[in-house]
Amino acid sequence: MVRIMVCSDIHTKVGHFQDAVVAARAGGTVDAILIAGDLQMPMAAIDELNLPEPIYLVHGNNDAALAPMHPADELVIDVAADGIAGVRALGYHEGAPARGGDVAHRIMVTHGHTYRAPRLVRLRQRAATLDADAVIYGHSHRWQVDAGGPADALVVNSGTLMPKPGSGRCTFMTMVIDGKDVRVERHEL
Repeated sequence: MVRIMVCSDIHTKVGHFQDAVVAARAGGTVDAILIAGDLQMPMAAIDELNLPEPIYLVHGNNDAALAPMHPADELVIDVAADGIAGVRALGYHEGAPARGGDVAHRIMVTHGHTYRAPRLVRLRQRAATLDADAVIYGHSHRWQVDAGGPADALVVNSGTLMPKPGSGRCTFMTMVIDGKDVRVERHEL
């Protein structure tokens, strides 16, 4: 079983991010943390937390503060039965190698702004070209889980760790992958 914390659109709220990590850990071991863009601060702010989990992030439309780090436009994460089998950074529209035989799931991570998110058609088209069966995106600040049709990739958005005043709570998710089963759990702060 693999358990991944997913968040997006932190927008400088490192305290909210830290609270989300603590809450995610309360549910069990976290194998990795994915940030789907709009950190909007230097990565050093996250590095100072000295988290033991590997952190993977893509840049969002508000991530100029990440320079000179320049995270990927997209990530492809291959998950095998016993853990994360590989992480590949991609530029938009760049291809990915075929899945290995031990890869049970492939996750595409992007911020979503170049695909006109929250519209899902282009996200699903991109997922199909990468042979991804799940897409994680951000940008809209809205929680979303959309399974689509039988041949479609699962598309999820964890919401935001910086809600506008009066607009709701901070949300993030954990994605639990157990064999063929992919389960998404919503969390609020």
